[in-house]
Amino acid sequence: MSDFNPFAALVEDNTIHSKRKDIDSILQDIFAFTLDFNISEKKQVLYLEEVAKTFNRNDLDVSILQHALFDRLFMCNEENLTIKNTKQRFRNTHASEEKVIIYLCNCYRNLNDENNLEADEKLKIKSLIIQNAVTALLQSEIYEGQQLENQLIDVLKDNIGSSNSFFKDICKGVLDEDDGGEAILKENLTKILLALTSEIRKANIINFDYKIFTVLNVLISEEYLASIFLDVKPPKFTVGSDYARTPLGALLDVSILPKVPNGIYEHFQDPTDQASITSAEGILWTNVNKLTEHIHALVLNLLTRSPQIKNKTLEWLGLCLKTNADRGKLWNAQSPPDLNPANFTNVSDGFMINFGNVMLRLCHPFCSNFKDKKILKVDPTYCSVPDEQHIERGIHLPGINSETCLIPNDSDKEDEKLLIADKYNFVTECFYFAHKALYLGFQVAVDKLVRLNHEVGRIERTYAETLAQATGNNEVVESIKRTMTQLLSKYLSLKAQLSDPVLLDSLFELMSTSTYWLCQVAINVNYNKTEHKTFAPLEEIPIFFPLPDTIPTTLKSIPEFMIENIVCCLVFLRRFNPKIFEEQGFNKLKPILSFILIYMGSPERMKNPHVRARLAEALEALLPHHNGEPSNFNTYGEYQREMLFTQHEHRSEIVSNLLNVFVGIEMTGQSVEFEQKFNYRRPMYTVMDYLWTKDEYKNDFKMLAKEAENNMEAVTPPLFLRFINLLMNDAVYLLDEALANMAKLKEMQTAKQNGEWALLPPQERNQNMAYMSHIGMIAKFDNILGRDTIKTLEKLTSEITIVFTHSTMVDRVAAMLNYFLFNLVGPKKKNFKVKDQKEYNFEPAKTVMHICKIYINLKESSSFCLAVSQDGRSYSPQLFTLAEDVLIRIGGGALIGELKEVAQRVAEKAKEQQASEEAIAEAPEHFLDPIMSTLMTDPVILPSSKQTVDRSTIARHLLSDQTDPFNRAPLSMDQVIPNTELAEEIKNWIIERKNK
Repeated sequence: MSDFNPFAALVEDNTIHSKRKDIDSILQDIFAFTLDFNISEKKQVLYLEEVAKTFNRNDLDVSILQHALFDRLFMCNEENLTIKNTKQRFRNTHASEEKVIIYLCNCYRNLNDENNLEADEKLKIKSLIIQNAVTALLQSEIYEGQQLENQLIDVLKDNIGSSNSFFKDICKGVLDEDDGGEAILKENLTKILLALTSEIRKANIINFDYKIFTVLNVLISEEYLASIFLDVKPPKFTVGSDYARTPLGALLDVSILPKVPNGIYEHFQDPTDQASITSAEGILWTNVNKLTEHIHALVLNLLTRSPQIKNKTLEWLGLCLKTNADRGKLWNAQSPPDLNPANFTNVSDGFMINFGNVMLRLCHPFCSNFKDKKILKVDPTYCSVPDEQHIERGIHLPGINSETCLIPNDSDKEDEKLLIADKYNFVTECFYFAHKALYLGFQVAVDKLVRLNHEVGRIERTYAETLAQATGNNEVVESIKRTMTQLLSKYLSLKAQLSDPVLLDSLFELMSTSTYWLCQVAINVNYNKTEHKTFAPLEEIPIFFPLPDTIPTTLKSIPEFMIENIVCCLVFLRRFNPKIFEEQGFNKLKPILSFILIYMGSPERMKNPHVRARLAEALEALLPHHNGEPSNFNTYGEYQREMLFTQHEHRSEIVSNLLNVFVGIEMTGQSVEFEQKFNYRRPMYTVMDYLWTKDEYKNDFKMLAKEAENNMEAVTPPLFLRFINLLMNDAVYLLDEALANMAKLKEMQTAKQNGEWALLPPQERNQNMAYMSHIGMIAKFDNILGRDTIKTLEKLTSEITIVFTHSTMVDRVAAMLNYFLFNLVGPKKKNFKVKDQKEYNFEPAKTVMHICKIYINLKESSSFCLAVSQDGRSYSPQLFTLAEDVLIRIGGGALIGELKEVAQRVAEKAKEQQASEEAIAEAPEHFLDPIMSTLMTDPVILPSSKQTVDRSTIARHLLSDQTDPFNRAPLSMDQVIPNTELAEEIKNWIIERKNK
């Protein structure tokens, strides 16, 4: 077949013709207007009648395009009849577009898609489009009411074709203006960014328009654009909360929580429906994660744009933290929300939690795996640098040098002054920024959540009581129900914001890595003080106990809030998401326990006894399980945490460190508020309860008890003896207070039931109700702690007896047991029988059981049985008979046989003692101990006051207070002087009396 094609020339001619499409048609396609009326109808483009008449032609070319385009833009008005008619007649929306910037962007996009123009023609047309867009921005009054800033935002949001290059070309066009182009550009971009900020501030976590990030990524795509972005702020910018009105701040302010104080909580409107709560949480967490991911990418983009923009971004972040520092103040946490000025002058909880979330993501590269040692690049001296040196040393967190640190800097010696490095790297800054943000955000919000939880509990009880007493349609019941629903919505919203799974995973990563770093800082003293390049640990050092005697100076630069963050995180995770411990595993839990052991037991490395005591809370949070937890609470098991207490290389330090901090929060020079110490000791009892279930730890307790037994008269009282002494003090105080408060509650309940309160004026009645609720809370607290204290004593006495029966302790032990047993089984027991005992955690039956077991545990000791019989305040021969009656009723019959044995031994000792007392009755006044009024057996003289007391009396006193009880002068047991002359005189007198 022949290859000849007779139509080839015809096809070729048509192709050439199509390629050479005339300029008129091209410009019609680009700009959607024409000078030919017939083509207007045919192609559905706008007919420019005035231009056609002016130039007396019906075709377009580049030479008259400027005039045509100006005429078209002048029509951009909703009232323009030509545009109105075109919109009604044509489907081509480009032809009838009324918005100047949108129209020009469409033209720009069409031009870029056009392939039939010569390069120089294309450049001229593009220049004309950009020139008109620049003119529109520079002389916006020409297009009054057009809201050009919002049009540019819409263009960038669409992100279609060449929208971004259109915007950048406009910016360059403004910059090229001879008369202050840079200032004009900044002014216009500021307007755009403030308009965008206004849009962001109207959004919430559910309806947020993620196209905004498309816009922002263009607005920071060039260094000069990013600089303007970071400079934008509202006209009035004076307080911390103003950061939420900047573009970046407005993004951080979008959360599950309200943006303003007393704002509406939009989520969890039906807080009683568990299914809807679970569903809502999942949706909210997805949105929180998506938003934070985008903000993180934006901040990372800024940090990597250029060194100048990185510096500017860090300045913004640092100043934001500094200006909102009041969020972390103690008064802020304790003030009622409505009366708290910080709520109005600082950013919202949602803002600061999001800030922390973004910082956690920035920390991920050096926190995801602490074994890669990247965290060891963090320099601990960051907080040492004075503000005036921040710029030269690369620090962007002003005011950080005023933080309270682990060790106070109270030395003027040259070799003990604060260390300062030459420069601080990004890893160090990122690490400290993250911790500061968490302290001001996550930790503050957790405190609020705890208070909200208490409020919800109180109003639920009030609602139940009011509902039970109400008849018919009661407005009071409905009012309380509305308040309860609002509180529950608030609680669930805050909990959801804090419980975002991605946030918690990142949080645990940082805390685990931080503890690893803190362990290394605590033992690393091998830094070169002369080079000043860095004081970061850099290389891992193995940990050994006892710790080195040399204390690193770098600890004077580490802020206490870092420790508070770690404790807060662990306690929160234990309560709301314990599965994270199991998911993260033993290797990431190991450094946390090492950290607790190093700092809890070392006052030299962490001076503040409050903070060291709080580490007991962290230790409690790591326990594999807790009594009273629901069966389905710990669905991931407890294997990884169990490994901590069975395989950790330093686990043998747990018991001694725990007792050290128990004693340390009360001893002279380490004291804390009287009531506060009970809050600190509560988790310690829980930890001891768990440790006692393990033979390994039980043996550690026994070893310390043996050491105490061998050193009862030592100059420095042994640790276990001091611990038991304080345990006894706590038991006496707590149980006594609990019984007194239960008696008060009984009186108040009786008065209320008898109708006495109904006769009172409403205000007084409400005061009585509030007071009863207050007493109930205190009683509950005392009952729980008192019960835990007695349980701990019962466990300890089951294996350890000598310390409890030593002359220093035995009288107090016996008197305490007698007193509480008498109150709980004697004639006064009815005084404590209140309505709803469970509500106040009042369990007298269990307490009686524990007390009886302690008697039984110590019954082999003659000194104990004698001390029980000598107690003239509470002991009587009927005491144990009354206890037996109670034991039978509460299911403790198995103890009765052994309790009878105790009663018999005590009775025998009572007889012996009676005979002895008769023999030594009427002892001379100077034979009696001035504190206890008992006959002294080993009198000693106190060096300062010159008073003579019995050795056992002053030894017991010095366990709690190392001062002379008569003049408060410092005193220790090695300073007392034996009064041998008086001792001999008393001895001879006793022999003489007994021989009569």
